[in-house]
Amino acid sequence: MTEENPHLARCLEIFSRVTMMTHLGIEFAAMEEDRAELRLVPDERHRNYLGALHGGAIAAALDTVAFLPGALLPSGRRLATEGVEIHFFKPSPLGEPVTFTAKILRNGRRVVTVECEALNAKGKLAHAVVTLIDLDS
Repeated sequence: MTEENPHLARCLEIFSRVTMMTHLGIEFAAMEEDRAELRLVPDERHRNYLGALHGGAIAAALDTVAFLPGALLPSGRRLATEGVEIHFFKPSPLGEPVTFTAKILRNGRRVVTVECEALNAKGKLAHAVVTLIDLDS
């Protein structure tokens, strides 16, 4: 762990246990105290019936990245998803890298609200608000 990012080792350990991310080929990219980032280069595993990136893969990545800012799960809090509201804006072709970001909007004692986005080189693919609940509060 570094002084600049004291929760990074814990974050990487937690992310490595989310085997769905490994199965989907989604990679950890960055983590700070109030934000986190994952990346994916979609391939045939991620294809929907129209030949673009499947919305379910986007939803899984957005739900996962919401937990990874350093002030949350890597810090030791036991959180669970209470709800996810996702809006999809446009399709993303296979082969084009996608970045999934999370930024904490409100970090309450019991409820955490995280804003998440899926972006590619052409802009925003999806926006989500993820509500997490602290299981120990």
